[in-house]
Amino acid sequence: MPHVDQVRNHDRWRPGWRAGRTGYAWLLPLADQPGLRKLVNDYQYALRDLPGFDLVPLEWMHILIQEIGFTDEIDETRIEPLVAATRKRLEAVLPLTLAFHHAVVQPESLSLPAEPQSTVIELRNAVREALADVLGESAVPPEPEDVDKHVSLAHSTTDGPAIFAVATLSGTVVEPTTAKIPSLTLVKLDRDHSSPEWEKVTEVPLGA
Repeated sequence: MPHVDQVRNHDRWRPGWRAGRTGYAWLLPLADQPGLRKLVNDYQYALRDLPGFDLVPLEWMHILIQEIGFTDEIDETRIEPLVAATRKRLEAVLPLTLAFHHAVVQPESLSLPAEPQSTVIELRNAVREALADVLGESAVPPEPEDVDKHVSLAHSTTDGPAIFAVATLSGTVVEPTTAKIPSLTLVKLDRDHSSPEWEKVTEVPLGA
């Protein structure tokens, strides 16, 4: 995946979001992956003095699979059927093994792409099918312009050229790693801070 030439300020206030508002989402928490923690830490150490970027705390490392809707708009009675439908859809999805190699500059972040990208897309498709089963296709949030297939190291806080970020990432010696992920986690997500944070609701095992 190539670097972009320009970065823009990472806007955490997507449509409908505001301070104190939370939303249901499916994601893959990755803070418990030691190899990935080391890889991210090595990059972030090199990035510590680079202006224009907020580093993502290791405890909030994740891949966002699918946002569902705001917690003040979804009746809590729909959550149990949604989890059951997702569990059924994921029976055929084996636990994931994702590889992380070299970080890239993306339009709003410095990120580690997850490989194979197709594995993340297939998981997202299964989750979206479960959402449609329970909420109806019209209630499934549209796919974002840039679907999340990466772990963010840092978010951009300014608009400008990416040349210094590219040079820093390219000049950092790192050791690639893999992450084994046995389950998908449903969370209540908030965007009050520079990186998303969450409260765990439940998790669904893959291939169970």
